[in-house]
Amino acid sequence: MTENRFSPCYEFKLAGSEATGTFAGYASTFGGIPDSYGDIIAPGAFLASLAEHRQKGSLPAMLWAHQPDEPIGRWITLKEDSHGLAVEGKLTIGTKRGAEAYALMNDGALGLSVGFRVQPDGARYQGSTRILKGVDLLEISPVAMPANSFARVTGVKSALSKPVNIREFEAALRDACGLSVREAKRVASAGWSALQHRDDASDELTTIAALFSVAALEIQLNQ
Repeated sequence: MTENRFSPCYEFKLAGSEATGTFAGYASTFGGIPDSYGDIIAPGAFLASLAEHRQKGSLPAMLWAHQPDEPIGRWITLKEDSHGLAVEGKLTIGTKRGAEAYALMNDGALGLSVGFRVQPDGARYQGSTRILKGVDLLEISPVAMPANSFARVTGVKSALSKPVNIREFEAALRDACGLSVREAKRVASAGWSALQHRDDASDELTTIAALFSVAALEIQLNQ
């Protein structure tokens, strides 16, 4: 049976980067008080699973709210440290869900949830509290209802660097939105109305609009 544990994303720090949509933080933390399920994850709980992923050349999935048919990005690095499961991931913000997740993360509205199976003999009990010593890590999802108040995202790398110039903005539009060179130049010079003639599906337009909203927020913060 797959189980899920939640950790909030907060204390976001915007930073310029060519790696649009990349973020880092903790998907799970060790020790402390039991979570809302009555569990405590012990140091070392993920080590065997991470080693198995490395051996197979695989990584846990990044899903939208544990939906197996809605991948929204990929995990770049996962490792245990003294605090918990440190992760770095990249949202595919050219997708609707990926763009939504990125915008919501910047507003502190999402947490992270690990999906796992407990390994044989991977748990012990201390009264009514279950201590998890070994789990198979299957996926990590951004979710809306975190329970572990100690995990956090420590950085979110944005599409825009500062100072922002017109050429950097055009490059960001091409990389993040999948626009052509011509379309990026038109949007950079004429604004959103330049794309209103396109016959694309509404989902794509919604994705681009969400990206523009994030960009506008960053420009306001950087002024």
